[in-house]
Amino acid sequence: MITRGVSLFSRAAAIFAIFSLLTACGGGGGGGDGGFYNGGGGGGGTTDIEMVLLDENGNETKTVITSAQLKVTVKSGGDNVLVSVATDIGEISPASGTALTNGDGVATFTVIAGNVRGAGTITATAQREDGTTATGSLAFQVGAVELRMGYFDADGTFLENQIEIIPAGTLSQGGNAQLSVVILDKDGNRVATVQEVSFVSGCLTAGQATSNPANPVPSVNGRSSTLYTVAGCAGIDQITASLPGSSGQALGTLNIAPASTKAVSFVSAVPNLIVLRGTGGQNRDETADVVFRVVDTTGAPLPGVNVEFDLSTFVGGLTLSKQSSLSDGDGQVSVTVAAGDVATTVRVIATVVDNGQEISTASDLLTVTTGLPDANSISLSIDKFVVNGGIDTDGLLRTVNVRMADKFNNPVVDGTAAVFTTEYGAIIGSCATVDGGCSVQWNSQEPRYPTLTGDDFVRRIDEPGYSCPTHNGNSGPCPDDLGYIRGGLYTILVHAIGEESFVDQNGNGVMDEAERDLFDNLTEAFIDHNEDLVYTPALPACLANPMGSLQCIAGQEETFVDFNNNNLYDLNDDPPLYNGLLCPLEGDGVWCSRQLLHVWDEVPVVLADDVFFVTATRVQSGTDAVVTTLNFGAPHIVYIADIHNNPPEAGTSVSVSVSGTCDLETDGGFTMRNQAGPGAWGIPVTVVQPPQIPAEPEQGKIRISLSGPGLDSSESVIFDCPTVAPPDPNAP
Repeated sequence: MITRGVSLFSRAAAIFAIFSLLTACGGGGGGGDGGFYNGGGGGGGTTDIEMVLLDENGNETKTVITSAQLKVTVKSGGDNVLVSVATDIGEISPASGTALTNGDGVATFTVIAGNVRGAGTITATAQREDGTTATGSLAFQVGAVELRMGYFDADGTFLENQIEIIPAGTLSQGGNAQLSVVILDKDGNRVATVQEVSFVSGCLTAGQATSNPANPVPSVNGRSSTLYTVAGCAGIDQITASLPGSSGQALGTLNIAPASTKAVSFVSAVPNLIVLRGTGGQNRDETADVVFRVVDTTGAPLPGVNVEFDLSTFVGGLTLSKQSSLSDGDGQVSVTVAAGDVATTVRVIATVVDNGQEISTASDLLTVTTGLPDANSISLSIDKFVVNGGIDTDGLLRTVNVRMADKFNNPVVDGTAAVFTTEYGAIIGSCATVDGGCSVQWNSQEPRYPTLTGDDFVRRIDEPGYSCPTHNGNSGPCPDDLGYIRGGLYTILVHAIGEESFVDQNGNGVMDEAERDLFDNLTEAFIDHNEDLVYTPALPACLANPMGSLQCIAGQEETFVDFNNNNLYDLNDDPPLYNGLLCPLEGDGVWCSRQLLHVWDEVPVVLADDVFFVTATRVQSGTDAVVTTLNFGAPHIVYIADIHNNPPEAGTSVSVSVSGTCDLETDGGFTMRNQAGPGAWGIPVTVVQPPQIPAEPEQGKIRISLSGPGLDSSESVIFDCPTVAPPDPNAP
C-alpha cells in the first residue's frame, strides 16, 4: 500500500541508487543535473561531434588499459544538450550512457576496460530540443601495451619469451605439466591488473591435450598458470602463450612419451589445503598424502617400479617424507608433503625411468596457508537487505551468508565456525564453513524496537522538527539519513576466531619487526546498533550520561563479545600488537603476539512497513522543491519510503503512467535493487506535453503504482500535469 507523502507525513533509512544517475553527469542551467532531462540551452549550429580519449595524465590516447576519460564536444552546442554514448567493447560510466553538456558544449564520460581485449568503437549521439542530431564515432583499443612475458629461474633471472614448464622432462601419456608465465610491465614490474593469457599448441587445438583452467587464464599477482594434461598426443608439442591486445609472447616445448611407454599418473592429494608449520589443530592439517600410479602399456598396474619424487618449489622449508619409493601391488606409490613457514602453492613431481628415458607427471596443486580467517577477509551478506512488512509480521525469512579467507586470501579450512548475533528478530547461532563459506536463516519476530526506550525516540517522516536536506518538504520520504535512531534498521554480527591483517612488505609470509606497525588493530567485536562505527557505551560522553544525546540513546544497548572473559570491552591497544599465527616465535610478546582474537563483520538490514509514502520533487539548483504538479520537460524525482524513511525490498516494482494531456519521456518502469541504507528510494520521472493537443484537453494525471512482496498492487498515488490550453481555432 502507498500514500502520497506531501499530504501524509512519512519515516527513515536506505537508498536511492537510481538518483545517482541524475547527479553523476555535469550540466548547467537552472534545471539541475538531471540525467533524463532533455532540455537546456543547446539548439542550432552544426551537427558535428568531436570525441577524444584522455589517459590518467590528461594525454590523448587510443588505448584503454584500465580506464580513460572520454570527452564528447558538440560543436556550436550549448549546455544541457543530452549526449548518449555506447561502445561495443569495455564499459561506459555512468552506466546509463548519458550525460548533459556543460557551457562549453562538452559532456564527459569514463571508458572502463573490462575483461575483453581488442579493438572497438565508441559512438556518440546528441539530440537537441530543436530536433537536430549530431553523431560521431571513435575507434580505440582495449588492451595492455608494452607487456613482457617469461619466468624467473632459480637464480632470479628473468627468461623473457619463455614458458616455465614443470616437470621439464618427457611427459608420460595421461601425465600433467604446469605451464606458467610471469607478466611484467615496461618498467620490469609485475603487472598489478588482471591479464588474460592464452596457452595454445597443436595438441591442445587437436583435442589431444587439455588445459585447466582453460583459456583465457587470468593472472594473479602478475603470474598465470594452467595444468596441461596429455590426452593421446605424442612427440614434440610447441606451446605458445599470448596476451590479447599486447605483443607479449612466450614459447615452450613439451616432449611427450609415446603410448607404448609405461606411464605414471596422479591419483589423489588429501587434503589439498594444508596449514603452515606449527599452526595445525582441529580440521587443520600440516601434511598432505599424495598418491601416484604406475601402469604398463595395457593400463595394468606395475608393482615394484621405483618412483622418484620432487617438489615444484621448496620455498619456506617445504619437505617430502622420502625421495623415492617402490610401487605396490596396485601400482600405487605415495609420499607425504609437509608444510613450511611460507604460504605458497606446490606440486609433487613423480618420475620413473623406462629404458633410460625419464617419464614424469605432476600432482594437482597443493595450497599451503594459515587456514585461519583474517580480519579483512571476512565478508557478511544477506539475500535481501529490506524485509517488506517485517516491522509487524513474524516468520519472514532471509538467508545470511558469510565467507572467510586467510591472510593469503585462500578459503579457510572446512569446519571453521562462524557465530551470529542479531539486534532484531532471530537468527541461527552458528554454521561451519565448506569451501570458505556457510549460511544461516534469519527470521522476523520480536524484538523490533529498543528494549529500554521502545519507539519513544524512533524517527518518523511525519514528526515535528522533520528536516530533509535534499528537498524543502516538511514531511514525506527523504533520500537522506534523518538521524541516529532509525526505525526498523538493525544489525547482524558474525565473528570467528582468527588473526589480524598486516602488510607483508618483504613477502616472507611472517610479520617481521620492521612491519610491526603495518597492521589493522582490531577491538573486541560488538554489534553496532546506531551505525556510528564505535562501541557507543564506551564513549566518555555516553559513560557520563547514556541519555545525553541521540547517539548515546541509540547505542546504549550495544553489546560486545568478550573474547578474553574479563568483563570489559577491550580496544586491544595497550600496547597495540599484531595478533596472529604469522607472528614468528622470536617476535611473540616483543613486536607481535601469537594469541588469536575474534575477526568480525556486520551487515545492516531493514524491517520495512507494508505501507509506503510517495513525495515528488522538481530537481533544481540548491534544495529541490516538493511539488504536486509535475511540470513539462522538467526533471523530477519521486521518492518512496515507509513511515521510518526506509525503502522497499529488492524486487519491488514501480510503474509510472499518465492519462489526459501529458506523456512520459521514459518508459516509466523501475525495479528496486538489493540495497539498504538510510534514505528513501528515488526514481527519475520526466513528463512532456503531447505533440497534438485535442480541442478539449483533459487534465493530465501521473499515476505512481507500487507492487511487490507484502504490498497491495491495487494502491497508487496520483499527481497532476500542468493545465494545457486548447488550440486556438483562429491560429493559422
